[in-house]
Amino acid sequence: MAAPIWIGIAGTVLALAFIGNGVRNVMGPEGHAANAGRLHIFMAVIFLPILWLVVLRSVL
Repeated sequence: MAAPIWIGIAGTVLALAFIGNGVRNVMGPEGHAANAGRLHIFMAVIFLPILWLVVLRSVL
């Protein structure tokens, strides 16, 4: 397989890890960690579609 596909898979795993960490931080007490968790979730959710658009563009 081409490198962009592996980069897409690795990026997806990394983004899912960021989402999981963000959810873990949001479930804790309010404060800086909860706000950082919300930001992690937002950024990873924005990153995933852009990542796969680039992967699809390189494959097609």
